[in-house]
Amino acid sequence: MTVEELQQLDLFKELSYSEAAKVHAICETNRVNEGEKLFEMGNPAHTFFVILSGDYMVYFCDGTAYTLHQRGEITGWSTVVRPYHYTGTAVALTSGQVLAFDGNELLRLVQGDSALGDKIMGKVYANVGERINFAQSRALDEKDSMNQ
Repeated sequence: MTVEELQQLDLFKELSYSEAAKVHAICETNRVNEGEKLFEMGNPAHTFFVILSGDYMVYFCDGTAYTLHQRGEITGWSTVVRPYHYTGTAVALTSGQVLAFDGNELLRLVQGDSALGDKIMGKVYANVGERINFAQSRALDEKDSMNQ
């Protein structure tokens, strides 16, 4: 993946070329096989992922789950959000590719460059908010269906 290709991903669209080059320096493209776990609930969060291809499911102990299918979607954000432990398990439903970021390197980068950190973390927090809203709406839907 080139720096220019990285800048096309939603998470990095707002980055200047030099900022994107810093991010590019700490990522690697990994092939993922069907059935492979990206991370497991309860483990220390060491890797942040950006989906490049394939289909993935993230599931939680309460039975909720969501799937990731689109290039640029993110998972493993517990790497940059306290308490730095994965809250779910992510598994590949099909083979694909992900961009993998070492959590310590990514955290060092976003903490060491406030402008770059604000751009990336703003997108991460927006994504976290969307996932929380999704989980809450599913819980309400289930509660409503049980009351009928």
